[in-house]
Amino acid sequence: MKTNTDLKTISETLFNAKTALLFPHKNPDGDSVGACSALSLALRAEGVECYVYADEVPKYLHFINREAFTKNWNKIPNPDVCVAVDCNEYERLQERSVLFDAGKTKICIDHHEHDTGFGDLYYIDPKAAAACELVYEVLKYAGAKITRDIANALYTGIVTDTGSFRYSNTRSESYQMAKELFDTGVDHTKIMVNLYNNKDLKKVRCENKAIARVILFAEGKGAISYMTSGDMGSLDAHPQHTDEIIDRLRDIDGVEMAAYLEEREDGIKVSMRSKTDSSVLEICQRNGGGGHVKSAGCTMHTTLENAFAIIKEEMEETLRK
Repeated sequence: MKTNTDLKTISETLFNAKTALLFPHKNPDGDSVGACSALSLALRAEGVECYVYADEVPKYLHFINREAFTKNWNKIPNPDVCVAVDCNEYERLQERSVLFDAGKTKICIDHHEHDTGFGDLYYIDPKAAAACELVYEVLKYAGAKITRDIANALYTGIVTDTGSFRYSNTRSESYQMAKELFDTGVDHTKIMVNLYNNKDLKKVRCENKAIARVILFAEGKGAISYMTSGDMGSLDAHPQHTDEIIDRLRDIDGVEMAAYLEEREDGIKVSMRSKTDSSVLEICQRNGGGGHVKSAGCTMHTTLENAFAIIKEEMEETLRK
């Protein structure tokens, strides 16, 4: 693993730049959108020309300030700084890697478990519950003003990546940062309603379909389900409509480890979760992916049937230990 550059140096590099581009991972979630929103707003407030190049942001996150988000690749041809945020693999930038590589200085800020980083300056802290925690530290080093929009974005990332402080990655610092952000005037009710009480009907139908075909095994400790491309087409569904299925599977009483497989154009997307002692990270790493000990994923380039058999077998072996 590369040696981490301290966050103070990263902060100084960012806020001394004239132009910057930020890159969340593909299919951005609350943490990646929140982190990029907060960082872009803070940089813009200090006179840095900054944009965020992201895939389509899920509707439930549209309450986050996204004024810097764009799909126009010609905004800044040769940026001073390019930053991959909450992105643990260079490949997850996909076609945007061309834009990232154009940066005079390339930075990676992440909190996932992995052995190699990318960029000229690199900071990874697997103990951090969310990338938003790291971005918050960057902003504090810069002495940036934490506006309500910035606080809402950071708070959203911490809330979503800790599962509203239910997941085992939650640490005392997570609560402390949340308190500090809350005290700036975070719109807690608005955030919670958008995250948890305004579920798209397509998402509900996808979850119902996946749960209806769930298979329990290993004495009920394992749960696995899937969606085919045909399922997705018939429901007019997209990845943002299926991103919580894995959590519904893990939440089943008695389940220790869960897996959800989705057939996509670029392969079989596998999402995995565990509750207490089991590691899903090792399974995903063996299949070309990564993530956290209890929350990981990978993309398998095989048939859905084969991927299903492989993941189920590896889960059974892990649960026997």
